[in-house]
Amino acid sequence: MNSRNRVLIEGLLVCNGALRNTPAGIPVIEGWVTHHSTQEQLGMARKVECEIPFLAMGQLAQAIAQLPHEQKLKCKGFLAARNQRYRDNLVLHIDAFELLN
Repeated sequence: MNSRNRVLIEGLLVCNGALRNTPAGIPVIEGWVTHHSTQEQLGMARKVECEIPFLAMGQLAQAIAQLPHEQKLKCKGFLAARNQRYRDNLVLHIDAFELLN
């Protein structure tokens, strides 16, 4: 089965955890991206505000660790459960990002 799970969101990097390494030595960073926008739903404007937990690994984790607090980003990635026990806690796994002004 070839299912798609892709996310594209713009927001601010507001809480950047410390860069750490997995037991295999892979750099990992976790944090939050906060998003504010107005979206159209059923022909009406809807104000959207949310904070999305993220995880990045490898060179992306190292690059994100160097960014300033509240850096505006366009993030691309996929959603996955934080762990196997609590599948309703989703995390954005970033696999690409672009700096925005």
